[in-house]
Amino acid sequence: MNTQIKIEKCDKPYCVIHTEAESDDIKAIAEKISSMDESGRATMLTGWDGDYCIQIKQNEIFRIYSMDKKVYLETEKENLLLKLRLYEFAELAEKCGWTDFIRISNTDIVNFSKVTNLDMSLTGIVRVNFTNGKSAIVSRRYMSKIKRELLNLKNR
Repeated sequence: MNTQIKIEKCDKPYCVIHTEAESDDIKAIAEKISSMDESGRATMLTGWDGDYCIQIKQNEIFRIYSMDKKVYLETEKENLLLKLRLYEFAELAEKCGWTDFIRISNTDIVNFSKVTNLDMSLTGIVRVNFTNGKSAIVSRRYMSKIKRELLNLKNR
């Protein structure tokens, strides 16, 4: 694929794709480009509510979770289907520099900027409480990794 950068005065960078015909590959490229900021990092994800495609900013996401072999993203108002696997979202978050997202179990990745506190019960269950009043359970297997990640967040 040929590329060209043209320098001109404009408010924000924009991209134009010249092609003979619109295809699924071209649509995928356009969708990826439109979800990036000026530094090339993705700032939005696409969630699905039935047939409707909804763009969600990464700072609006409370958690990404899997249920019934599907992956969902939870926002303040709704849960949307995400057409990524959990590990693909984790790779995307790392590549994009989204350091607030930490895996807390095999089924959950949490945005710690939306967490109010960690509730530790006497039975050893650790619960992550979100600013929207909802919560998620932390797997014991992930506790040491979570502690490391939280220390890294604190030191930034």
